[in-house]
Amino acid sequence: MKVIHNNSPYMKVKRFIKAVVIKFTGNFNYEKVVILGKQRTGSSLLVTLLRSHPHLELKGEAFRLLYGNSCRSVWNENFGKKLPWLKYMGFKLFYNHPDDSEDREVWDFIKNDTTIRIIHIKRKDLLRTYVSKLIAEKTGAWRSSQEKKGVDFKKQVEIDIEDCIDNLRNSVQVETEFGIAMFPNHPYLELTYEELTTDIQGTMSKVLEFLEVKKIKVNSPLKRQNPEGLNELVSNYDDLAEALRKTEFGYLVD
Repeated sequence: MKVIHNNSPYMKVKRFIKAVVIKFTGNFNYEKVVILGKQRTGSSLLVTLLRSHPHLELKGEAFRLLYGNSCRSVWNENFGKKLPWLKYMGFKLFYNHPDDSEDREVWDFIKNDTTIRIIHIKRKDLLRTYVSKLIAEKTGAWRSSQEKKGVDFKKQVEIDIEDCIDNLRNSVQVETEFGIAMFPNHPYLELTYEELTTDIQGTMSKVLEFLEVKKIKVNSPLKRQNPEGLNELVSNYDDLAEALRKTEFGYLVD
């Protein structure tokens, strides 16, 4: 697949044309959607799939870093005039965002506007989420558009067992706090990484139905990064498995 870079002449012309169209015909007649979740749960895959729909515009982690700006200014910047055929504008938001500021007003904006649609993506295999994050931090590779084959031992990590168990318990708590309990009056859809990756088109059909936009075949350039077994990715897997079997997370290794 040929990759077109953001700074290529083609992309510059495309952005210029889009800006002109918005300037003369753009409006605010669109709805808002937030992809809620955490790292390594399939949020990037979901966003790229939604971006392939002509009536949807999705940003990435718009509120991860504010760089000294306020949540209000970033919010207003993202929700300006858009293309006239746009149905939804949105972004993904992780539980800890923003990372670089105590300004958490973005959460108030969402909670106070019950027309905003919430898509909450989780990953049933919490251990995979934890290991995947460690690998991404080690390698610096947070996403990939190439299919990997065979075991890449450069990715292998050693797990701090106590930290792992604490992380798993915290994940359960945070996912509950930031789920439907926080947004009881919003249009709310919950899906998992597992169902998304097992049946992309079927799951996305439900997502598009939730957003009330035309159902089409959507696509993403992203590929799964760590298909290996956990026993191949974790150098001290046997010790980890033995420890987890003594906790409520034994099902993750059995």
